[in-house]
Amino acid sequence: MSRWLKRGVGAVLALLGLFLLGSNLWVWSAGWGRLAAKSSDIPAGSVMVLLGTDEFVRTTGERTGTFRPRIEAAITLARSGRVKCVVTSGTAVHARTMATQLRAAGVTCPIIEDPYGWRTLDSVLRAKASYPREHLVFVSQGWHCVRALWIADREGMKTSAYPAASGDGWRPVLSIVRDCFAKPKALLDRYLLGNPLAASVPVGEGNVPHL
Repeated sequence: MSRWLKRGVGAVLALLGLFLLGSNLWVWSAGWGRLAAKSSDIPAGSVMVLLGTDEFVRTTGERTGTFRPRIEAAITLARSGRVKCVVTSGTAVHARTMATQLRAAGVTCPIIEDPYGWRTLDSVLRAKASYPREHLVFVSQGWHCVRALWIADREGMKTSAYPAASGDGWRPVLSIVRDCFAKPKALLDRYLLGNPLAASVPVGEGNVPHL
């Protein structure tokens, strides 16, 4: 490999590293002062958007480590009376499972299933379409909430977040690492790819009440 080629490769790797670091810092900055430490910090009458995740690892059947803390955080916030309804957003399985567990835990406010929030981007844009003038509060782990907040900020939405505990074991750590790459992907989606949605269903359609 020639000296100039080595320098070129090195420059490209350095730029990629700077992009990875810079995009993570930028997206994380969306959460500064907006990750509520307690439910009373959430504006009364907000709409909760519970972001979906798998309850079990599909290949092993083990618990993922992130699902249960999200459910527990959502239950706490719903019981506080600060939200007027809950949107469970993810795949159809995510949405139904989360809604069922919230109702079984005694959550009495209306619960809406969003079975087409296949990505965080989809969940945010679909929430905007359904609740354009409401204050939305995202519930997930903090490292995930900041990405939802960053996307929402680009859309001019009124939002905050109520972060769940990280969870036990090594799997939540793997989720954090994976999200370090999802953050720069959010920038690429916004500024290069035109916010491509994973689901083909229009953002204003497909939500159903959980009975």
